[in-house]
Amino acid sequence: MTRLTPLFLAALVMLSSPALPNDEQITLVVGFAAGGTSSTAARIVAEAAEQITRTSTIVENRPGAGGAIAADWVLRQKLTRTLLFMSSTSSLRTSPQSELVPIGILATFSYIAVTRKDAPEHLAEYMKEASREEKYRTVATAGAGSIPHLIGTKLFKDYGVPMVHVPYQGSAPAILSVLGGHVAVAIVPFPDFLPFQDSLRILAQTGSGIETEGWVGIFAPPGTSAEEVARLSEIFRQASQSSQEKLQNVGFKHAWRSGAEARAMHEKDYAQWVPTLEVLGIQP
Repeated sequence: MTRLTPLFLAALVMLSSPALPNDEQITLVVGFAAGGTSSTAARIVAEAAEQITRTSTIVENRPGAGGAIAADWVLRQKLTRTLLFMSSTSSLRTSPQSELVPIGILATFSYIAVTRKDAPEHLAEYMKEASREEKYRTVATAGAGSIPHLIGTKLFKDYGVPMVHVPYQGSAPAILSVLGGHVAVAIVPFPDFLPFQDSLRILAQTGSGIETEGWVGIFAPPGTSAEEVARLSEIFRQASQSSQEKLQNVGFKHAWRSGAEARAMHEKDYAQWVPTLEVLGIQP
C-alpha cells in the first residue's frame, strides 16, 4: 500500500474540516471575567477552532449579572455568527425557553467546597462544628445567585445549619479569602481550585456532598439556521476533541454532547435551581 505523506494527510484533514469563508470571524462571548473557568475553556477551544476553520476565532469577555449581560447581548445579535459561550452558572439567568440555539456542550467539571487544612476534615464533622460556632458558617462564592451560592445554601440547609454568604467578584478572590482566614469555606469550580490544591482541603465535591455538575457549552443567536447549527456543531465537536488533553490538564472532563443534550442539561439545571433563587429573592 502506498504510504501517505504527512503533507497529504494534512491536506485531507483540511478538506474534511467545516471551514468558514476567509473573511468571517467567530466570536465566543463569555459571560464572566478573563481567567475564570468559562474563559479558560473558551480560549483553549478557540485556538483549536481556528485550526479547524482556518479563520479567526476570538474570545470576548462581557462579565456581569451571572452571565446575563452576555446572554442578553447575544440574544440581540440575530442572524450573526457571534456565539455565546456560557457555563451552567449563566444558564440560570437565561431561560431554556429563550431563543438562544444550543450548539453543544464542550466539557464538564466538578463543583467543590474547599476549606483550610486545619478545619474539620469530613463534611459531617465540619457541619457539626458549624452548628456550634459561627466562624465555620461563612461561605465565599463568585457572586449572589451563582451556582456556588445555591450549592452552599442547599449544603448548609441539608444539615440544618445557617449559612453566611460572602460574595466576591470571581472564584480566585473567594479562594484567597479562605487562604487568608477571612471566611471558612469557598465553593468554586474545580479548575479554579487547581492552583491552590497544595494549600486547601476539599470538603465536598460533585458526587460527594454536592449534586450538581458544571458544564461549559456553546449557544448561537436567535434565527441561526439548521444548516449553520450543524456546521457549528461539527466545528466545536472537533475542537473539543482536539482540545481534550489541554482541557483535562486544567481540570475539565472531556464530554462533548450535542445541541439536544445541551438543551436537556440546561432545562434540568434551570428546573433544579430556579426555586432556590426565588426563595433567596433573586430574579432568574
